[in-house]
Amino acid sequence: GPTRDNIAFFTWHTLEERPRCLDDPDLGIHGYVRLQKSGVRLHYVKAGDDSKPLMVLLHGLPEIWYSWRHQIAEFQQDYRVVAADMRGYGESDKPAGRRAYRMEYLVEDIRELIEAFDSTSCVLVGHDWGGCVAYNVAMEYPHLVDRLVVMECPVIDPAGMNLFKHCYKHPGQFFKLAFQFLVHLPFLVELVFKSFDFSGLHTTFRGELTGSKTPGAITDEDFEVYKYYFSKPDPMAITGPFNYLRANLVTIPLQDLGGEKVTAPTLLLWGEKSFLGVAMAEMSRPFVPNLSLRVVEGASHWVQQDRPAVVNSYMREFLQQ
Repeated sequence: GPTRDNIAFFTWHTLEERPRCLDDPDLGIHGYVRLQKSGVRLHYVKAGDDSKPLMVLLHGLPEIWYSWRHQIAEFQQDYRVVAADMRGYGESDKPAGRRAYRMEYLVEDIRELIEAFDSTSCVLVGHDWGGCVAYNVAMEYPHLVDRLVVMECPVIDPAGMNLFKHCYKHPGQFFKLAFQFLVHLPFLVELVFKSFDFSGLHTTFRGELTGSKTPGAITDEDFEVYKYYFSKPDPMAITGPFNYLRANLVTIPLQDLGGEKVTAPTLLLWGEKSFLGVAMAEMSRPFVPNLSLRVVEGASHWVQQDRPAVVNSYMREFLQQ
């Protein structure tokens, strides 16, 4: 990875060459859908027969559709799998301004995406911020979600009180989440993220605190996929993803829950060695009555990339119930 000895703080490079694995035909075909309500164009990769039930995969920060490569390979025999680039990411549109990333717009994106595939409902799967959006879709449009799978994301109440209470009981967790509060400082997070030729991105996926716990789980080529998109000259290539935090940090979900709950059967997967801490998973129970929690042994926050075989087996077991 980048070293501070030979790379200046204000030096970063655009990765010009598109990594070949992005166009691996075994992972499906690339497509776009233009959303009617917002005009935003979302990019997706689709694999599996159109006659199969729909499975929609929503990635987290800082990822793209490719973070689901192992699940696309696993489930395309039984599902029509659609892995989206969320707005602000990858090859999807990146609207300017933090307001464009408020939760209600993200939820509408996914509602339209599901309906664009002429499906009345789907299995909805989300990791990290994708999980946050997935919870909200399941609450707002319960008829669209047959089963919900969330990884590494709790339900946070509208005032954020359950998060603050959790951090009060687990002070170490507050410091691990402190970066989410620093994100409100304009430009600073973007600068640190790409300093020393994207050392922030490298630390996220491979660092001691937040990085993958399985050697080789995120290969050099996998890392280059993320760098390829986040290093693009468009300033929104980094600002768009961080605007998820800026637009929604205090109130996740933005909808007033007012007793609203996720009615769909829900599987919550959590990495045993995640920097978020397994105790945080319990925050979801009051909002998700039909919740099954599985802890993935030895896995980091990047659970579906770290331990794909275990994650896939837990998913398959849940989906067959």
